[in-house]
Amino acid sequence: MTRWQQTWEVARWEFTRFVKWKQQLIGFGILLAMGFGGGYIGRSIAKAEQKPRMVAVIGGELLGFPLPEAKPVAWDTSEVWTEESASAALADKRLSGVLVVTSALEAELRIRSQSEWAETLESSLTAARQSALLARLVAASPEGASLTTPFAFRKTLTDAGAKRTEVSTRITALAILFIGFTLVMGGFGTLFTGITGEKQQRVTEQLVAIVPPQVWMDGKIIGLTGAALVGTGITTIGVYAVVKALPLALGRSALPMPTLGGDFGVLALIAFITLLGVVLWFSLMAAIAATIDDPNSSTRTLLLFAPMLPIMVAFGMTSRLDSPAAQVLGMFPLTSSAVMPMRLAVTTVAWWEVVVALLLLAVTTWLFRRLAGKVFGAGMLMYGKEPTLGETLRWMRQS
Repeated sequence: MTRWQQTWEVARWEFTRFVKWKQQLIGFGILLAMGFGGGYIGRSIAKAEQKPRMVAVIGGELLGFPLPEAKPVAWDTSEVWTEESASAALADKRLSGVLVVTSALEAELRIRSQSEWAETLESSLTAARQSALLARLVAASPEGASLTTPFAFRKTLTDAGAKRTEVSTRITALAILFIGFTLVMGGFGTLFTGITGEKQQRVTEQLVAIVPPQVWMDGKIIGLTGAALVGTGITTIGVYAVVKALPLALGRSALPMPTLGGDFGVLALIAFITLLGVVLWFSLMAAIAATIDDPNSSTRTLLLFAPMLPIMVAFGMTSRLDSPAAQVLGMFPLTSSAVMPMRLAVTTVAWWEVVVALLLLAVTTWLFRRLAGKVFGAGMLMYGKEPTLGETLRWMRQS
């Protein structure tokens, strides 16, 4: 059996160990059931909260503008209310409130107890009065019309190589980046559980005599990446199905979803960079997991949160992705898998920056994969204590 055949056998074994299609489908069904069940419960609560609150108005003509719509408030105009009749209706709960207008600038709301809709009514009345005053100013003079005229603003790109990024490209790029982050964090669970579990059960030491550690590590990375892709894909499809279908099932119009798509070349490049980043972090985390003796007490488990740092850096630089710092971090291999996709989605990136970022990321991923194989081969055979940093570095230097 050749080296690649051994690698794919290990990858297939790791993939089938964590991907049980029956369980995946059951989990998908549970996700849908929870989504629709939560939607119906939320709808029931919303319907109870949106029950109309009947409010009578006394002296409404003093306002100088029509009574605004302020759900869940419904204006009771079934009769001409007086102080006495409105107070009686409020007392016997036929009315939820009575609005007594004393002037164009002042009104009193009488309610039995404090309620959130009272604040909503206050803000609606204030907004309605401001709109009425603005309409009068606009009608009073030609200059008043400029108050409602938007400022004319356009952007012109002066660099010859610059191009405007479509909104759909940005949205899809951010979706790919989020899926990549979910892949990394979700895959770590299976990676960490698999390696530390094998070490405690002393399974791998029986296999490294037959399969080289590097082949075993390559197979783990491929198989567990595939398993993480399946799990993340099913979850993403389930969430999308719930978001799209739930409003229709509840008798409402479908939620407006952002348009996905855009520049295929840019999106393919972003997906490739993100996938390389996933493999890089999987390799590093596999090496760390191989050095952990007891996952319940080891402080090295905190290192599993390291991949969150590039994501935090990328989103922290959202408003300055064209800065020199963003250019450097977009090419630095430990942060490029998060920063470069953000830069490609938001701003114009020089072609040589992309080439440098890809080369450094690919070389670092290959290097981490090799180092992970060396650490895995030695670390999985070490029991009783965790290797020191010096020992780990010595394993990495060994061929």
